[in-house]
Amino acid sequence: MKAIYGMSAPVRWRMLVSVLIGIARIAASLAFVWASKHLVDIATKVSADPLKDGIIIFVCVLFFQLGVVVLANWWDGYCEVKARNLLRLDTFAHVMRSRWDGRERFLSGDTVNRLEEDIRVVSELLVGRIPGMIITFLQLIAASIYLLFIAPNLLWVLLILMFSAVFGSKMFFRQLRKLMARIRARESELQQHMQESLQHRVLVLTLTNLERVLSKFGWMQDDIEDNTRKRLNYNAVARGLMFLGFQAGHAAAFIWGVVGIIHGTVTYGMMTAFLQLVGQVQRPIAEFGRQVPAFILALTSVERIMELQELEPEPTAEAIMLPGAPDVDISHVSYSYPDSSEKVLEDFSCGFPAGSFTVVAGPTGAGKSTLIRLILGLLTPSEGDIRVGGNKAGAALRGNFMYIPQGNSLLSGTIRSNLQLAAPSATEEQMQDALETATAGFVFELPKGLDTPCGEVGSGLSEGQCQRIAIARGLLRPGGILILDESTSALDDATEEKLLQNLCNSYHGRKTIIFISHRQAAMKYADGVVKLG
Repeated sequence: MKAIYGMSAPVRWRMLVSVLIGIARIAASLAFVWASKHLVDIATKVSADPLKDGIIIFVCVLFFQLGVVVLANWWDGYCEVKARNLLRLDTFAHVMRSRWDGRERFLSGDTVNRLEEDIRVVSELLVGRIPGMIITFLQLIAASIYLLFIAPNLLWVLLILMFSAVFGSKMFFRQLRKLMARIRARESELQQHMQESLQHRVLVLTLTNLERVLSKFGWMQDDIEDNTRKRLNYNAVARGLMFLGFQAGHAAAFIWGVVGIIHGTVTYGMMTAFLQLVGQVQRPIAEFGRQVPAFILALTSVERIMELQELEPEPTAEAIMLPGAPDVDISHVSYSYPDSSEKVLEDFSCGFPAGSFTVVAGPTGAGKSTLIRLILGLLTPSEGDIRVGGNKAGAALRGNFMYIPQGNSLLSGTIRSNLQLAAPSATEEQMQDALETATAGFVFELPKGLDTPCGEVGSGLSEGQCQRIAIARGLLRPGGILILDESTSALDDATEEKLLQNLCNSYHGRKTIIFISHRQAAMKYADGVVKLG
């Protein structure tokens, strides 16, 4: 409940407006009951009011009711979109700003599923179901008071019948919640499976493992279908009990009115009011029962969003920009990843002098990439100290790094949008200089130049082309420390040689260059080599 209250903060005033519009709908519906009764009483000579006046009142009430319903539907739809966007942005921002410990707690497909489907469900809960339940409760109270004045005994009969039906269906709610949790978890797994299979489709096809992928997809869908069928079975029984109570209430009201007419205690107008008020008393109770499974689904989604929002945020600090080419000093650093007793680095010390070109070499698994993450402040050493320009490494210093990760790190979009990720205000000339330095001048030979689409993870370009564009993106950063993490692995020898020459001509002595590589080409340009493992 605390989490729901917190999530509702940006849309609380909209929820209040929804309740106020709902109160207007209640007033309109009760006015319609009165206008209907009044018109029938005029027709049956119980009331001496002119028929014309009764019809005018009836039509006015009808149009008022129509206007309120249209307004409510528009407002509910708008609020749901607004709530979904605000909540998704807030949760996505929290996930992106959370502390990274080297291993993501949630798979990307699962996280996307939570940000899409679970956010949608929670948004409906906040701006639809919660105000709806408040309105429903108020409608029940208002209709019950109205019925209490004209037929108090009938009211108690209706309440007993409907609440018995609601409590009778309650025995299924716990099972419904368990089933919904299973369905949501399996849907996340299915989305992750689809996402990974599509991203690595070439790999799946070349390994001739398509049937295994499709088989796993099939049994996941079968499991969702099986649990959904069980949920529908429980729902059907619960709704059946609700419908039984609903029909019994209508039958009781109808018989009550017939007997009253026979004995002269009920007018035809009162009979009309009875039948309408029965619906207005029963509908809220039935709505409470109908909303319970939806609340169960929503609570499951709330818990899944809470898990994202409970990710530990990365400590924030005011950015520190260092002048020139800062040095990096690593002193007696040890580090092991969470849930692992094996130390990737143990009592490790080294230095990267200001303006130097240093190659970090070592076998796979020796801790080269881990070392870079520690320098960038993404990870925190369990022992020892890392200083950048005399300052303790951390998020505050991250703006001083021109970082180029290993592999293909382009995002969907155009080459221009990828470059602007590093420098949003970069000019055409600056982008051209960075591309030329990264030996990526081929971009200007493409039909659309900088506006060439990259596609997902750079599809449409070769691995080497993507890598050179990623290098150019890193070079657009304003920092004084240039870090390349196996950034030439997809380049041929001649292109790598040209790139290294360009980097040395442009940055050697002006930037502190840390180059992770096991290839010999970089060694001859280096001032020193740090070996791991």
